[in-house]
Amino acid sequence: MRINCTVARSLACALTMLGRPAAHLAAQTPPSLDSATIRENRELDRQLLEAHERKDPDMVLSLFSKSPDVFFIAPNGTVNKGRDAMRDSFVRFFARLRSIHGEIRELSYLPAANGVIAVGTVVFHRQLTDGTIDDRTVVWTDFRRKEQGKWVYVFRHAHWPLASGKSP
Repeated sequence: MRINCTVARSLACALTMLGRPAAHLAAQTPPSLDSATIRENRELDRQLLEAHERKDPDMVLSLFSKSPDVFFIAPNGTVNKGRDAMRDSFVRFFARLRSIHGEIRELSYLPAANGVIAVGTVVFHRQLTDGTIDDRTVVWTDFRRKEQGKWVYVFRHAHWPLASGKSP
């Protein structure tokens, strides 16, 4: 399956990937996730934060699907299609940091076909290479599924929300 999405169509693309029109999903009460699935998905998110703290692009990539269609939309809006582009993005990002630590503030999981859609907010406490201390809030959505017995991200879309009162 080939994925061809713009940033604005990411969620619609996710629903299309799942093979169901959005209206069909909205009309149903979704089943709840079992406690093992929730626990395993929380662990996946914890590992992603650990990979950031270690500034380890290979650890980040190990948490994503091996599919050639995998993609990551960075908080600045850059679309990174494929594992090589994603790795390059994280190498460049981590090179600008002395340290980074993330704290998840909000998180919801929604069952979806053969996987889970997550939406959350994380605050990253960062120290840049020039010594500047910077806190960044990131809002994300993603789709993850189990592959070979392990939960992995299929795509992730992260962005920095606009400051209150500012227009794009």
